[in-house]
Amino acid sequence: MRLKLFVGFLFFVTTFPATTTAQLDRAANAISVKAQYGVDVNTDNPNRKSNYLYGLHFSYDKNISFSNNEWVKIVNAKNLSFGLTWHNLDPMKETVGDVAYPGGQAFGALAEVDLQLLKLGGAKLLFTPGMGLAYITENIFTQPATSTVGSHINLMLTGELSLDIPVGRNTSLTAAGNILHYSNAGIIVPNGGWNMITGSVGVKTALNKPVDAPEGPEIYPHIQGNSAEIWFGTGLRGRYRERHEKFFRSGAYAGYNFYINRAISLKAGSHLVYYHTVFDPNRFDETFQYYGSSLDPIRWGIAAGADLTMGRFVVNAMYGKYLHYRNYHNVKWYWIYGVRYFFTPNIGIQSTLNLHGVQADYTNWGLILRI
Repeated sequence: MRLKLFVGFLFFVTTFPATTTAQLDRAANAISVKAQYGVDVNTDNPNRKSNYLYGLHFSYDKNISFSNNEWVKIVNAKNLSFGLTWHNLDPMKETVGDVAYPGGQAFGALAEVDLQLLKLGGAKLLFTPGMGLAYITENIFTQPATSTVGSHINLMLTGELSLDIPVGRNTSLTAAGNILHYSNAGIIVPNGGWNMITGSVGVKTALNKPVDAPEGPEIYPHIQGNSAEIWFGTGLRGRYRERHEKFFRSGAYAGYNFYINRAISLKAGSHLVYYHTVFDPNRFDETFQYYGSSLDPIRWGIAAGADLTMGRFVVNAMYGKYLHYRNYHNVKWYWIYGVRYFFTPNIGIQSTLNLHGVQADYTNWGLILRI
């Protein structure tokens, strides 16, 4: 019976008339509504097996599949989405002693891009990364015994794999699995963050009649070729259970970009971080900074990674090894994630998150230069 149902489903999505998808594929914009249910995947949470959440996601979807920008064609991008999210985190419990503290309510704004991996008849398999901000009602100050959420304002990161199935000229149904993360990137600590896997079902509806693809030159301001790059800036990390006192860092990077195409570049370079406050074991509580604790004012490493360029926006990821880092936990490796916005081909602003394992160290904000 299961085999018959599966074969019947494949027959449906591969033979569904192409005319039913024409409206959604060519419509300039659409709206989506999804209901979500998720479970806790924090491995160090003793309540993990019984924790869950549920919520809603409303989004406005702008069709970019007919854009003349080459990055859209290279990564097979279909939509840019701007949405509002709500998650009930009260069933997500953090137990301290004999008390189970609820996670509260999370209200967020999320930007996403749909990348089509596969098309089977009218059905589409999509990968959708997203980034946004969320307000969470409960944190370490409203619930002083907890350590999961350090502040009301938090970064929201998502990665979704979905199947979009048309059911009419204007409408499609969506089933998806999603990785969801909330934390404040170490601005206020403790900040263990929430990590969840969610499933969702939803409906997407076109808002207007099909339109022809717009004509016009590609808008692409970046250097088309190999380039040298430097960035520098400053950032901060929270002091333990303090709202306003911070540990400040300054950071810099110098490296080289290897041009592949207008969407993807490989890169390698060196990161340098200067500590305005070093770790002093004799002043442990005043100076301890978890995996970011350093006995020297300088830490230095080399890293390699890649850029994904989407118009003026560039998303960056690198993985590196420390050449010099006298630290309390003997950390040897680090991660770098960054977002850049370029005003000209050579000048932009950047926000770069430094991590050790899955623990955020600090976020660096500053300028980026390319030649």
